[in-house]
Amino acid sequence: MIKLNVWGGAGEHGRSAYLLSGSRFRLLLDCGVKKEGMGQYPLIDPEIVPQVDAVLLSHAHEDHSVAIPLLYKMGYQGEVWTTRETREQLGTYFRAWRSNMERAGHVIPYDKADELRIRYRFLENEAERGHWFEIIPGVAAVWGRSGHLAGSVWFGLEMEGKRVLYSGDYTSESMLLQNDDVADGFRRADLNRHSRVWAAPVPIQSLQDMSNSNAPNAKTDANSEQASELVMGQAMGQTLADQAVYAQTLAATGSTGSETALGSSAVIHSNILTEQMHMRESIEAMASMSNSYQVKLDLAIVDAAYGTDQDTQADKLQQLESAISSAIARGGKVLLPMPAVGRGQEMILWAQQCFQDIPMIVEQKLVDGMTQLHRVPYWLRKGELTREGSPADSIDHFLSGEGWAKTSTEEERLQLLEQHHASLWFVPDGMMQSSLARWYYEKWASNEKNLILLTGHVAAGTFADELLKNPEEYGKCEVRKLRYKVHQGWRDVEQMLGRISARHTVLVHTDLVETERLRQGLLDEGSSAEADIYALSPGDELSF
Repeated sequence: MIKLNVWGGAGEHGRSAYLLSGSRFRLLLDCGVKKEGMGQYPLIDPEIVPQVDAVLLSHAHEDHSVAIPLLYKMGYQGEVWTTRETREQLGTYFRAWRSNMERAGHVIPYDKADELRIRYRFLENEAERGHWFEIIPGVAAVWGRSGHLAGSVWFGLEMEGKRVLYSGDYTSESMLLQNDDVADGFRRADLNRHSRVWAAPVPIQSLQDMSNSNAPNAKTDANSEQASELVMGQAMGQTLADQAVYAQTLAATGSTGSETALGSSAVIHSNILTEQMHMRESIEAMASMSNSYQVKLDLAIVDAAYGTDQDTQADKLQQLESAISSAIARGGKVLLPMPAVGRGQEMILWAQQCFQDIPMIVEQKLVDGMTQLHRVPYWLRKGELTREGSPADSIDHFLSGEGWAKTSTEEERLQLLEQHHASLWFVPDGMMQSSLARWYYEKWASNEKNLILLTGHVAAGTFADELLKNPEEYGKCEVRKLRYKVHQGWRDVEQMLGRISARHTVLVHTDLVETERLRQGLLDEGSSAEADIYALSPGDELSF
Protein backbone atom coordinates (compact mmCIF):
# COMPACT_ATOMS: atom_id res chain seq x y z
CA MET A 1 0.00 0.00 0.00
CA ILE A 2 1.17 3.53 -0.82
CA LYS A 3 -0.04 6.71 0.85
CA LEU A 4 -0.52 10.14 -0.71
CA ASN A 5 -0.32 13.02 1.75
CA VAL A 6 -1.39 16.42 0.44
CA TRP A 7 0.92 19.03 1.89
CA GLY A 8 -0.53 21.62 -0.48
CA GLY A 9 -1.92 22.23 -3.96
CA ALA A 10 -5.20 20.28 -3.88
CA GLY A 11 -8.32 22.31 -3.21
CA GLU A 12 -6.32 25.51 -3.74
CA HIS A 13 -4.16 27.33 -6.28
CA GLY A 14 -0.56 27.28 -5.08
CA ARG A 15 1.97 25.59 -2.74
CA SER A 16 1.88 22.30 -4.65
CA ALA A 17 3.46 19.55 -2.52
CA TYR A 18 2.46 15.87 -2.66
CA LEU A 19 4.18 13.22 -0.52
CA LEU A 20 4.14 9.59 -1.68
CA SER A 21 5.12 7.04 0.99
CA GLY A 22 5.61 3.32 0.53
CA SER A 23 7.13 0.65 2.73
CA ARG A 24 10.66 1.44 1.51
CA PHE A 25 10.58 5.00 0.13
CA ARG A 26 9.27 8.55 0.42
CA LEU A 27 9.04 10.88 -2.57
CA LEU A 28 7.92 14.52 -2.64
CA LEU A 29 6.38 15.92 -5.80
CA ASP A 30 7.06 19.70 -5.91
CA CYS A 31 7.23 22.05 -2.94
CA GLY A 32 5.87 25.53 -3.64
CA VAL A 33 4.21 28.54 -2.00
CA LYS A 34 1.06 30.63 -2.17
CA LYS A 35 1.30 34.39 -2.62
CA GLU A 36 -1.61 35.20 -0.32
CA GLY A 37 -0.91 37.25 2.80
CA MET A 38 2.48 36.64 4.38
CA GLY A 39 3.15 33.82 1.95
CA GLN A 40 1.71 30.39 2.67
CA TYR A 41 3.97 27.34 2.76
CA PRO A 42 3.06 23.65 2.46
CA LEU A 43 1.96 21.70 5.53
CA ILE A 44 5.38 20.10 5.80
CA ASP A 45 5.91 17.51 8.55
CA PRO A 46 9.38 18.33 9.92
CA GLU A 47 9.81 14.81 11.31
CA ILE A 48 9.31 13.27 7.87
CA VAL A 49 11.55 15.64 5.89
CA PRO A 50 14.86 13.90 6.81
CA GLN A 51 13.31 10.61 5.68
CA VAL A 52 12.37 11.85 2.19
CA ASP A 53 14.44 10.00 -0.43
CA ALA A 54 13.98 12.35 -3.38
CA VAL A 55 12.16 15.49 -4.53
CA LEU A 56 10.78 15.66 -8.06
CA LEU A 57 10.32 19.22 -9.36
CA SER A 58 7.99 19.71 -12.32
CA HIS A 59 8.95 23.34 -13.13
CA ALA A 60 10.27 26.61 -11.77
CA HIS A 61 7.12 28.64 -10.96
CA GLU A 62 7.06 29.71 -7.31
CA ASP A 63 3.90 27.79 -6.48
CA HIS A 64 5.83 24.58 -7.23
CA SER A 65 9.41 25.39 -6.25
CA VAL A 66 10.05 28.18 -3.78
CA ALA A 67 9.56 26.14 -0.58
CA ILE A 68 12.29 23.65 -1.56
CA PRO A 69 14.98 25.54 0.43
CA LEU A 70 12.77 25.11 3.50
CA LEU A 71 13.16 21.33 3.12
CA TYR A 72 16.93 21.69 3.38
CA LYS A 73 16.46 23.97 6.39
CA MET A 74 14.50 21.12 8.01
CA GLY A 75 17.15 18.51 7.33
CA TYR A 76 16.49 17.15 3.86
CA GLN A 77 19.68 15.50 2.57
CA GLY A 78 18.59 14.27 -0.84
CA GLU A 79 18.52 15.59 -4.38
CA VAL A 80 16.04 17.53 -6.48
CA TRP A 81 15.27 15.87 -9.81
CA THR A 82 14.38 18.35 -12.54
CA THR A 83 15.44 19.64 -15.96
CA ARG A 84 18.40 21.85 -16.76
CA GLU A 85 16.12 24.61 -18.00
CA THR A 86 14.15 24.60 -14.75
CA ARG A 87 17.39 24.85 -12.80
CA GLU A 88 18.40 27.87 -14.91
CA GLN A 89 15.14 29.66 -14.06
CA LEU A 90 14.97 28.93 -10.33
CA GLY A 91 17.32 31.71 -9.23
CA THR A 92 14.98 34.30 -10.73
CA TYR A 93 11.97 32.93 -8.83
CA PHE A 94 13.87 32.60 -5.55
CA ARG A 95 15.04 36.24 -5.81
CA ALA A 96 11.58 37.50 -6.77
CA TRP A 97 9.96 35.71 -3.83
CA ARG A 98 12.51 37.08 -1.38
CA SER A 99 12.14 40.60 -2.79
CA ASN A 100 8.33 40.54 -2.65
CA MET A 101 8.23 39.19 0.90
CA GLU A 102 10.85 41.64 2.20
CA ARG A 103 9.11 44.57 0.51
CA ALA A 104 5.90 43.59 2.31
CA GLY A 105 7.72 43.24 5.61
CA HIS A 106 7.35 39.47 5.85
CA VAL A 107 9.98 37.00 7.06
CA ILE A 108 11.08 34.07 4.89
CA PRO A 109 11.52 30.88 6.99
CA TYR A 110 14.82 29.92 5.34
CA ASP A 111 18.11 31.57 4.41
CA LYS A 112 19.94 32.14 1.15
CA ALA A 113 22.37 29.48 2.34
CA ASP A 114 19.53 26.96 2.19
CA GLU A 115 18.97 27.84 -1.46
CA LEU A 116 22.64 27.14 -2.15
CA ARG A 117 22.44 23.74 -0.45
CA ILE A 118 20.04 22.37 -3.04
CA ARG A 119 21.61 19.46 -4.94
CA TYR A 120 20.21 18.92 -8.43
CA ARG A 121 19.97 15.83 -10.64
CA PHE A 122 19.06 16.50 -14.24
CA LEU A 123 16.49 14.28 -15.90
CA GLU A 124 18.10 14.69 -19.31
CA ASN A 125 21.34 13.20 -17.93
CA GLU A 126 19.60 10.05 -16.73
CA ALA A 127 17.26 9.22 -19.58
CA GLU A 128 15.55 10.67 -22.61
CA ARG A 129 11.88 11.47 -22.23
CA GLY A 130 9.78 8.36 -22.76
CA HIS A 131 12.33 6.02 -21.11
CA TRP A 132 12.12 4.40 -17.69
CA PHE A 133 15.07 4.98 -15.35
CA GLU A 134 15.77 4.41 -11.66
CA ILE A 135 15.58 7.34 -9.23
CA ILE A 136 16.27 5.33 -6.10
CA PRO A 137 16.40 1.54 -5.67
CA GLY A 138 12.93 0.18 -6.31
CA VAL A 139 11.52 3.37 -7.83
CA ALA A 140 11.46 3.97 -11.59
CA ALA A 141 10.44 7.17 -13.35
CA VAL A 142 9.61 8.42 -16.82
CA TRP A 143 9.15 12.06 -17.85
CA GLY A 144 7.74 14.13 -20.67
CA ARG A 145 7.29 17.78 -21.60
CA SER A 146 4.14 19.34 -20.12
CA GLY A 147 3.76 22.38 -22.42
CA HIS A 148 3.36 24.84 -19.53
CA LEU A 149 6.78 26.46 -19.41
CA ALA A 150 10.16 25.82 -21.00
CA GLY A 151 11.64 23.07 -18.82
CA SER A 152 8.30 21.95 -17.36
CA VAL A 153 7.59 18.21 -17.19
CA TRP A 154 5.14 15.56 -16.08
CA PHE A 155 6.30 12.45 -14.20
CA GLY A 156 5.32 8.79 -14.35
CA LEU A 157 6.39 6.59 -11.43
CA GLU A 158 6.56 2.87 -10.70
CA MET A 159 7.12 1.58 -7.17
CA GLU A 160 6.01 -1.40 -5.10
CA GLY A 161 3.79 -2.67 -7.88
CA LYS A 162 1.96 0.65 -8.33
CA ARG A 163 1.94 3.18 -11.16
CA VAL A 164 1.45 6.92 -10.61
CA LEU A 165 1.09 9.96 -12.87
CA TYR A 166 1.87 13.48 -11.70
CA SER A 167 0.89 15.84 -14.50
CA GLY A 168 2.55 18.93 -13.02
CA ASP A 169 1.10 21.99 -14.76
CA TYR A 170 -0.03 20.67 -18.13
CA THR A 171 -1.48 21.98 -21.37
CA SER A 172 -1.69 20.64 -24.89
CA GLU A 173 -2.76 24.05 -26.29
CA SER A 174 0.37 26.17 -26.01
CA MET A 175 1.14 27.94 -29.28
CA LEU A 176 4.89 27.89 -28.56
CA LEU A 177 5.71 24.98 -26.29
CA GLN A 178 5.60 21.29 -27.12
CA ASN A 179 3.84 18.85 -24.82
CA ASP A 180 4.29 15.09 -24.76
CA ASP A 181 1.00 13.22 -24.47
CA VAL A 182 0.95 11.40 -21.13
CA ALA A 183 -0.56 8.15 -22.40
CA ASP A 184 1.82 8.05 -25.35
CA GLY A 185 4.72 8.72 -22.97
CA PHE A 186 3.87 5.71 -20.81
CA ARG A 187 3.38 3.53 -23.88
CA ARG A 188 6.67 4.61 -25.40
CA ALA A 189 8.50 3.95 -22.14
CA ASP A 190 6.98 0.47 -21.86
CA LEU A 191 7.86 -0.36 -25.46
CA ASN A 192 11.39 0.95 -24.99
CA ARG A 193 11.77 -1.17 -21.89
CA HIS A 194 10.65 -4.34 -23.73
CA SER A 195 12.88 -3.51 -26.65
CA ARG A 196 15.89 -3.19 -24.36
CA VAL A 197 15.19 -6.50 -22.65
CA TRP A 198 14.78 -8.44 -25.85
CA ALA A 199 17.73 -6.79 -27.56
CA ALA A 200 20.09 -8.00 -24.83
CA PRO A 201 22.77 -10.48 -26.00
CA VAL A 202 23.53 -13.86 -24.45
CA PRO A 203 27.30 -14.19 -23.94
CA ILE A 204 28.87 -17.28 -25.48
CA GLN A 205 30.47 -18.35 -22.21
CA SER A 206 27.13 -18.23 -20.42
CA LEU A 207 25.65 -20.56 -23.01
CA GLN A 208 28.61 -22.92 -22.81
CA ASP A 209 28.47 -23.00 -19.01
CA MET A 210 24.76 -23.64 -19.11
CA SER A 211 25.14 -26.50 -21.62
CA ASN A 212 27.98 -28.09 -19.64
CA SER A 213 25.90 -27.97 -16.47
CA ASN A 214 23.03 -29.93 -18.00
CA ALA A 215 22.95 -33.74 -18.16
CA PRO A 216 23.20 -35.27 -21.65
CA ASN A 217 19.54 -36.32 -21.50
CA ALA A 218 18.25 -32.92 -20.28
CA LYS A 219 15.21 -31.72 -22.17
CA THR A 220 15.81 -29.05 -24.82
CA ASP A 221 12.89 -26.93 -23.63
CA ALA A 222 14.44 -26.82 -20.15
CA ASN A 223 17.61 -25.44 -21.70
CA SER A 224 15.58 -22.95 -23.66
CA GLU A 225 13.81 -21.80 -20.50
CA GLN A 226 17.11 -21.20 -18.72
CA ALA A 227 18.49 -19.45 -21.78
CA SER A 228 15.45 -17.20 -21.89
CA GLU A 229 16.08 -16.24 -18.28
CA LEU A 230 19.65 -15.36 -19.25
CA VAL A 231 18.35 -13.13 -22.02
CA MET A 232 16.12 -11.25 -19.63
CA GLY A 233 19.03 -10.58 -17.32
CA GLN A 234 21.54 -9.18 -19.83
CA ALA A 235 22.51 -5.53 -20.27
CA MET A 236 21.07 -3.47 -23.11
CA GLY A 237 22.90 -2.30 -26.20
CA GLN A 238 23.19 -5.18 -28.69
CA THR A 239 21.03 -5.70 -31.75
CA LEU A 240 19.59 -8.95 -33.09
CA ALA A 241 22.14 -8.75 -35.89
CA ASP A 242 24.91 -8.71 -33.25
CA GLN A 243 23.44 -11.81 -31.67
CA ALA A 244 23.31 -13.59 -35.03
CA VAL A 245 27.09 -13.23 -35.09
CA TYR A 246 27.21 -15.05 -31.74
CA ALA A 247 25.23 -17.94 -33.19
CA GLN A 248 27.41 -18.09 -36.29
CA THR A 249 30.53 -18.07 -34.10
CA LEU A 250 29.20 -20.92 -32.00
CA ALA A 251 28.48 -23.01 -35.06
CA ALA A 252 31.85 -22.24 -36.62
CA THR A 253 33.78 -23.23 -33.49
CA GLY A 254 31.95 -26.47 -32.92
CA SER A 255 35.08 -28.53 -33.76
CA THR A 256 37.19 -27.18 -30.91
CA GLY A 257 36.72 -30.23 -28.73
CA SER A 258 33.44 -29.16 -27.14
CA GLU A 259 31.21 -30.11 -30.02
CA THR A 260 28.35 -31.32 -27.87
CA ALA A 261 28.35 -28.26 -25.65
CA LEU A 262 28.83 -25.79 -28.48
CA GLY A 263 26.36 -27.49 -30.71
CA SER A 264 23.80 -27.49 -27.93
CA SER A 265 24.57 -23.81 -27.24
CA ALA A 266 24.14 -22.95 -30.90
CA VAL A 267 20.76 -24.66 -30.96
CA ILE A 268 19.69 -22.93 -27.77
CA HIS A 269 20.90 -19.55 -29.04
CA SER A 270 19.12 -20.09 -32.34
CA ASN A 271 15.91 -20.80 -30.43
CA ILE A 272 16.42 -17.67 -28.37
CA LEU A 273 16.94 -15.58 -31.49
CA THR A 274 13.70 -16.92 -32.88
CA GLU A 275 11.92 -16.01 -29.63
CA GLN A 276 13.46 -12.55 -29.68
CA MET A 277 12.45 -11.93 -33.27
CA HIS A 278 8.91 -12.99 -32.45
CA MET A 279 8.94 -10.64 -29.46
CA ARG A 280 10.33 -7.82 -31.60
CA GLU A 281 7.48 -8.39 -34.05
CA SER A 282 5.04 -8.27 -31.14
CA ILE A 283 6.59 -5.04 -29.87
CA GLU A 284 6.36 -3.48 -33.32
CA ALA A 285 2.74 -4.58 -33.53
CA MET A 286 2.08 -3.03 -30.11
CA ALA A 287 3.69 0.19 -31.28
CA SER A 288 1.52 0.29 -34.38
CA MET A 289 -1.58 -0.21 -32.23
CA SER A 290 -0.43 2.16 -29.49
CA ASN A 291 -3.61 4.22 -29.58
CA SER A 292 -5.63 1.17 -28.53
CA TYR A 293 -3.21 0.10 -25.78
CA GLN A 294 -4.71 1.65 -22.67
CA VAL A 295 -2.34 2.84 -19.97
CA LYS A 296 -3.43 1.56 -16.56
CA LEU A 297 -2.49 3.57 -13.48
CA ASP A 298 -3.18 3.29 -9.78
CA LEU A 299 -3.10 7.04 -9.12
CA ALA A 300 -3.23 10.15 -11.31
CA ILE A 301 -2.63 13.61 -9.81
CA VAL A 302 -4.04 15.84 -12.54
CA ASP A 303 -3.81 19.57 -13.22
CA ALA A 304 -7.39 20.91 -13.23
CA ALA A 305 -6.61 24.57 -12.58
CA TYR A 306 -9.44 25.89 -14.77
CA GLY A 307 -12.08 23.72 -13.13
CA THR A 308 -15.35 23.66 -15.06
CA ASP A 309 -14.17 26.12 -17.74
CA GLN A 310 -14.77 24.31 -21.04
CA ASP A 311 -13.27 26.87 -23.45
CA THR A 312 -10.52 25.94 -25.87
CA GLN A 313 -7.47 28.10 -26.50
CA ALA A 314 -9.11 29.27 -29.73
CA ASP A 315 -12.11 30.47 -27.69
CA LYS A 316 -9.83 32.37 -25.32
CA LEU A 317 -7.89 34.02 -28.13
CA GLN A 318 -11.12 35.16 -29.74
CA GLN A 319 -12.21 36.73 -26.43
CA LEU A 320 -8.84 38.42 -25.98
CA GLU A 321 -8.85 39.75 -29.53
CA SER A 322 -12.33 41.19 -29.05
CA ALA A 323 -11.45 42.93 -25.77
CA ILE A 324 -8.22 44.42 -27.15
CA SER A 325 -9.89 45.51 -30.39
CA SER A 326 -12.60 47.33 -28.46
CA ALA A 327 -10.07 49.27 -26.41
CA ILE A 328 -7.96 50.10 -29.45
CA ALA A 329 -11.05 51.24 -31.39
CA ARG A 330 -11.88 53.81 -28.71
CA GLY A 331 -8.32 55.09 -28.75
CA GLY A 332 -7.18 53.44 -25.51
CA LYS A 333 -3.91 51.93 -24.42
CA VAL A 334 -3.94 48.25 -23.40
CA LEU A 335 -1.73 47.12 -20.52
CA LEU A 336 -0.95 43.40 -20.40
CA PRO A 337 0.91 42.41 -17.20
CA MET A 338 2.67 39.04 -17.71
CA PRO A 339 5.07 36.67 -15.94
CA ALA A 340 8.63 37.36 -17.11
CA VAL A 341 8.78 33.88 -18.69
CA GLY A 342 5.79 31.87 -19.86
CA ARG A 343 2.55 32.98 -21.42
CA GLY A 344 3.91 36.50 -21.97
CA GLN A 345 6.13 35.40 -24.84
CA GLU A 346 3.29 33.46 -26.45
CA MET A 347 0.92 36.41 -26.23
CA ILE A 348 3.53 38.83 -27.57
CA LEU A 349 3.99 36.73 -30.71
CA TRP A 350 0.23 36.28 -31.06
CA ALA A 351 -0.40 40.03 -30.69
CA GLN A 352 2.35 40.87 -33.17
CA GLN A 353 0.56 38.69 -35.73
CA CYS A 354 -2.99 39.73 -34.81
CA PHE A 355 -2.47 43.50 -34.41
CA GLN A 356 0.19 44.19 -37.01
CA ASP A 357 -0.64 47.88 -37.44
CA ILE A 358 -0.88 48.70 -33.72
CA PRO A 359 2.19 50.04 -31.88
CA MET A 360 3.50 47.44 -29.43
CA ILE A 361 5.86 48.20 -26.54
CA VAL A 362 7.60 45.41 -24.61
CA GLU A 363 9.50 45.74 -21.35
CA GLN A 364 13.09 44.46 -21.28
CA LYS A 365 12.40 41.55 -18.88
CA LEU A 366 9.89 40.06 -21.31
CA VAL A 367 12.38 40.50 -24.15
CA ASP A 368 14.90 38.65 -21.99
CA GLY A 369 12.33 35.87 -21.60
CA MET A 370 12.02 35.66 -25.38
CA THR A 371 15.80 35.41 -25.69
CA GLN A 372 15.73 32.64 -23.10
CA LEU A 373 13.23 30.69 -25.21
CA HIS A 374 15.34 31.28 -28.29
CA ARG A 375 18.24 29.31 -26.82
CA VAL A 376 16.16 26.23 -25.85
CA PRO A 377 14.51 25.05 -29.11
CA TYR A 378 14.09 21.56 -27.63
CA TRP A 379 11.05 22.82 -25.69
CA LEU A 380 9.38 24.48 -28.70
CA ARG A 381 6.82 23.15 -31.13
CA LYS A 382 8.04 22.29 -34.61
CA GLY A 383 5.01 23.24 -36.70
CA GLU A 384 4.06 26.58 -38.22
CA LEU A 385 2.99 29.30 -35.79
CA THR A 386 2.79 32.53 -37.79
CA ARG A 387 3.52 33.76 -41.28
CA GLU A 388 7.19 33.77 -40.22
CA GLY A 389 7.04 30.00 -39.80
CA SER A 390 7.73 27.82 -36.76
CA PRO A 391 7.86 29.09 -33.16
CA ALA A 392 11.65 29.27 -33.45
CA ASP A 393 11.35 31.31 -36.66
CA SER A 394 8.76 33.60 -35.07
CA ILE A 395 11.04 34.22 -32.09
CA ASP A 396 13.90 34.97 -34.48
CA HIS A 397 11.72 37.50 -36.30
CA PHE A 398 10.63 39.16 -33.06
CA LEU A 399 14.18 39.46 -31.77
CA SER A 400 15.15 41.22 -34.99
CA GLY A 401 13.29 44.21 -33.51
CA GLU A 402 10.85 44.71 -36.37
CA GLY A 403 7.39 46.06 -35.55
CA TRP A 404 7.77 46.80 -31.82
CA ALA A 405 9.65 48.98 -29.36
CA LYS A 406 11.62 47.96 -26.28
CA THR A 407 11.71 49.96 -23.06
CA SER A 408 13.71 49.61 -19.86
CA THR A 409 13.95 53.12 -18.36
CA GLU A 410 11.42 55.64 -17.10
CA GLU A 411 12.59 58.16 -19.67
CA GLU A 412 11.91 55.71 -22.51
CA ARG A 413 8.52 54.82 -21.08
CA LEU A 414 7.39 58.44 -20.78
CA GLN A 415 8.56 59.19 -24.28
CA LEU A 416 6.67 56.21 -25.76
CA LEU A 417 3.54 57.01 -23.74
CA GLU A 418 3.57 60.50 -25.20
CA GLN A 419 4.26 59.21 -28.70
CA HIS A 420 1.53 56.53 -28.91
CA HIS A 421 -2.17 56.65 -28.17
CA ALA A 422 -3.94 53.39 -29.08
CA SER A 423 -1.22 50.83 -28.36
CA LEU A 424 -0.31 47.53 -26.68
CA TRP A 425 2.02 47.43 -23.66
CA PHE A 426 3.51 44.17 -22.34
CA VAL A 427 4.98 44.53 -18.84
CA PRO A 428 6.30 42.00 -16.28
CA ASP A 429 4.47 40.89 -13.11
CA GLY A 430 1.10 39.28 -13.84
CA MET A 431 -0.28 40.13 -10.38
CA MET A 432 0.93 43.75 -10.47
CA GLN A 433 2.74 43.63 -7.14
CA SER A 434 5.94 45.29 -8.35
CA SER A 435 6.69 49.00 -8.25
CA LEU A 436 6.96 48.99 -12.04
CA ALA A 437 3.46 47.55 -12.46
CA ARG A 438 2.10 50.13 -10.02
CA TRP A 439 3.86 52.90 -11.98
CA TYR A 440 2.12 51.78 -15.15
CA TYR A 441 -1.24 51.63 -13.42
CA GLU A 442 -0.90 55.27 -12.36
CA LYS A 443 -0.39 56.22 -16.01
CA TRP A 444 -3.45 54.22 -17.09
CA ALA A 445 -5.90 54.93 -14.26
CA SER A 446 -7.23 58.36 -15.19
CA ASN A 447 -8.39 57.52 -18.72
CA GLU A 448 -11.56 55.47 -19.13
CA LYS A 449 -10.50 54.53 -22.66
CA ASN A 450 -7.57 52.50 -21.32
CA LEU A 451 -7.73 48.79 -20.52
CA ILE A 452 -5.77 46.63 -18.08
CA LEU A 453 -6.09 43.03 -19.22
CA LEU A 454 -5.17 40.27 -16.76
CA THR A 455 -4.68 36.88 -18.41
CA GLY A 456 -3.63 34.48 -15.64
CA HIS A 457 -4.16 33.49 -12.03
CA VAL A 458 -4.68 36.41 -9.63
CA ALA A 459 -3.89 35.57 -6.02
CA ALA A 460 -6.10 36.96 -3.28
CA GLY A 461 -4.76 40.15 -1.73
CA THR A 462 -2.54 41.14 -4.64
CA PHE A 463 -2.91 44.52 -6.31
CA ALA A 464 -4.35 42.88 -9.42
CA ASP A 465 -6.96 41.18 -7.23
CA GLU A 466 -7.89 44.49 -5.62
CA LEU A 467 -8.26 46.13 -9.04
CA LEU A 468 -10.58 43.38 -10.22
CA LYS A 469 -12.75 43.58 -7.12
CA ASN A 470 -12.92 47.36 -6.75
CA PRO A 471 -11.67 49.09 -9.92
CA GLU A 472 -13.61 52.29 -9.25
CA GLU A 473 -11.73 52.83 -5.97
CA TYR A 474 -8.45 53.17 -7.85
CA GLY A 475 -9.22 54.87 -11.14
CA LYS A 476 -11.37 55.20 -14.25
CA CYS A 477 -9.72 52.73 -16.63
CA GLU A 478 -11.30 49.39 -17.45
CA VAL A 479 -9.92 46.28 -15.72
CA ARG A 480 -10.73 42.81 -17.06
CA LYS A 481 -9.59 39.25 -16.61
CA LEU A 482 -9.58 36.90 -19.62
CA ARG A 483 -7.54 33.73 -19.51
CA TYR A 484 -4.84 32.67 -21.85
CA LYS A 485 -4.68 28.91 -21.31
CA VAL A 486 -1.59 27.43 -19.70
CA HIS A 487 -3.46 24.81 -17.62
CA GLN A 488 -6.28 22.32 -18.10
CA GLY A 489 -10.03 22.89 -17.92
CA TRP A 490 -12.93 20.46 -17.95
CA ARG A 491 -12.57 19.10 -21.49
CA ASP A 492 -8.78 18.85 -21.17
CA VAL A 493 -9.06 16.80 -17.98
CA GLU A 494 -11.75 14.67 -19.57
CA GLN A 495 -9.51 14.00 -22.56
CA MET A 496 -6.54 13.08 -20.36
CA LEU A 497 -8.61 10.69 -18.25
CA GLY A 498 -10.01 9.17 -21.43
CA ARG A 499 -6.49 8.24 -22.56
CA ILE A 500 -5.41 6.65 -19.30
CA SER A 501 -7.19 4.27 -16.96
CA ALA A 502 -6.51 5.51 -13.43
CA ARG A 503 -8.01 3.68 -10.46
CA HIS A 504 -7.76 6.87 -8.38
CA THR A 505 -7.66 10.43 -9.74
CA VAL A 506 -6.95 13.51 -7.63
CA LEU A 507 -7.91 16.82 -9.23
CA VAL A 508 -5.62 19.66 -8.17
CA HIS A 509 -4.64 23.30 -8.61
CA THR A 510 -7.95 25.11 -8.05
CA ASP A 511 -10.18 25.93 -5.08
CA LEU A 512 -12.16 23.18 -3.41
CA VAL A 513 -15.61 24.36 -4.49
CA GLU A 514 -14.61 24.48 -8.16
CA THR A 515 -12.77 21.16 -7.86
CA GLU A 516 -15.90 19.53 -6.47
CA ARG A 517 -18.01 20.98 -9.30
CA LEU A 518 -15.61 19.51 -11.85
CA ARG A 519 -15.48 16.18 -10.04
CA GLN A 520 -19.26 15.92 -10.05
CA GLY A 521 -19.47 16.95 -13.69
CA LEU A 522 -16.97 14.28 -14.73
CA LEU A 523 -18.83 11.63 -12.75
CA ASP A 524 -22.20 12.71 -14.18
CA GLU A 525 -20.82 12.37 -17.71
CA GLY A 526 -19.35 8.96 -16.94
CA SER A 527 -15.78 10.05 -17.61
CA SER A 528 -14.47 7.61 -15.01
CA ALA A 529 -17.21 5.08 -14.36
CA GLU A 530 -14.97 2.42 -12.81
CA ALA A 531 -12.61 4.69 -10.93
CA ASP A 532 -12.62 7.13 -8.03
CA ILE A 533 -12.19 10.88 -8.51
CA TYR A 534 -11.23 12.99 -5.50
CA ALA A 535 -11.47 16.64 -4.48
CA LEU A 536 -8.94 16.79 -1.65
CA SER A 537 -7.55 19.56 0.55
CA PRO A 538 -4.19 20.24 2.24
CA GLY A 539 -3.79 17.81 5.13
CA ASP A 540 -5.78 15.02 3.48
CA GLU A 541 -4.42 11.50 3.01
CA LEU A 542 -5.26 8.86 0.41
CA SER A 543 -4.14 5.21 0.49
CA PHE A 544 -4.04 3.13 -2.66
